[in-house]
Amino acid sequence: MALAVSTSPESQPSSARPVAPVALGDASVGELQRALFERLRDQSVGGSGELASTMSEAEQVSRRALALSVDLLVASEQNGLHYADGHSSAKVMMRHVDRLSGAEALGRDRCRRMFAKLTLIADAARNGDIGHEQLMLLGRVFANERVRAAMEGRQDWFLSHAARLSFKRFQAKVLEWQRLIDEDGTEPDPERTAANRTANINQDPLDLSWHLQANLPSVNGAVAKKIHDAYCKALFDIDWAEARARLGDSATTADLCRTDSQRKADAILQIFVDAAANPDGMAPVKIDHSIVWSAPAYEEMARRFAGAKPRTFDIDTYRCETIDGHPLDPTEAFASSVLNNIRRVVVDAKGAVIDLGLARTFTGLARHAVQIRHTECFWPGCEVPTSACEIDHTQDHASGGRTNPGNGAPACGRHNRWKQKGYTVWRDDCGQIHVNRPDGTEIL
Repeated sequence: MALAVSTSPESQPSSARPVAPVALGDASVGELQRALFERLRDQSVGGSGELASTMSEAEQVSRRALALSVDLLVASEQNGLHYADGHSSAKVMMRHVDRLSGAEALGRDRCRRMFAKLTLIADAARNGDIGHEQLMLLGRVFANERVRAAMEGRQDWFLSHAARLSFKRFQAKVLEWQRLIDEDGTEPDPERTAANRTANINQDPLDLSWHLQANLPSVNGAVAKKIHDAYCKALFDIDWAEARARLGDSATTADLCRTDSQRKADAILQIFVDAAANPDGMAPVKIDHSIVWSAPAYEEMARRFAGAKPRTFDIDTYRCETIDGHPLDPTEAFASSVLNNIRRVVVDAKGAVIDLGLARTFTGLARHAVQIRHTECFWPGCEVPTSACEIDHTQDHASGGRTNPGNGAPACGRHNRWKQKGYTVWRDDCGQIHVNRPDGTEIL
């Protein structure tokens, strides 16, 4: 089994790149995989030595498969094969087709770039001589432009340590090497810190809490800390006044209604709320209860708050989430609906909300109804959230398509234009959107 990959540079225009076919021989990957796994599964294990040998052989298969997936990314990027299905990159296509996490797809794409320069490491991966996490670690280090040149001359060193060290020790050794090399980088530290500034707010899918992480340059960080400290102090004063009013002179810090950690979290939220409420701010935001409920879920929460015994939610009808599909705790969300402005939207089993006939564009409630029904761009593999999408007709308005939620879907700017290139978008009886290529085959 061989994989033919062009050696053309990535910077070469796709129209000028020679097409490099992916050759897998007479037997399909599936046939080879089944034959190999059946042999491994049926192999008898008579002792620890045979067990260790079988483990090693199975790991070799997994490692080589990972290297093959990276080579497929190389071939796709060089040939531009992913564009035919509307994917912006080979990484996006693999993430969608293989149902990978964003982090896993990014790791493989970093290895794709590394394979082009570090050929010894690439060959070792293809031979199964380097583990998954070891390869991903080297890909992350290679992504640091300041150490790439040094990595090319140290490939044997990396492979030697990968072969004899545990992953924990290998990781420590590689990161130590990176720190030592990076100290001599040409980019001054303050500039590097400014270039690497970032902030993310991500939801934990287990308990639905949100985690804020930020990396700020020194001066900006000092400003942010001063503001945060001031808000924490203000919240402490509020809690202290409440405790004194409740207990008098006997009140101590142990009697405060919030812990120090809770005040720090509340201070962050209050900073956001105050910034959004500032009419002269950069992006004033009207805060209301923009939460999508299914009718049974909302009615069940109303029962519970009225004192009724809780009933188990029906997973087939339950819905309590933001307009972009982030799940919310129903108790918190219901309390918010009582305290804030709320627009109640009732959706049926297929998610249909309203029908506004033959209006040409989706505006107002019609636009909101389509957003409620979808959490991201309808194109397979695209994860642009619905709040950042345009609302488009699945059946074109010019062809008689109605302007109602059943004929609307969110589309990012790229795929809204891509739909005009001969692709067909349609919705089945279950409400699922499908996209067919110009030749009639479906993009899965």
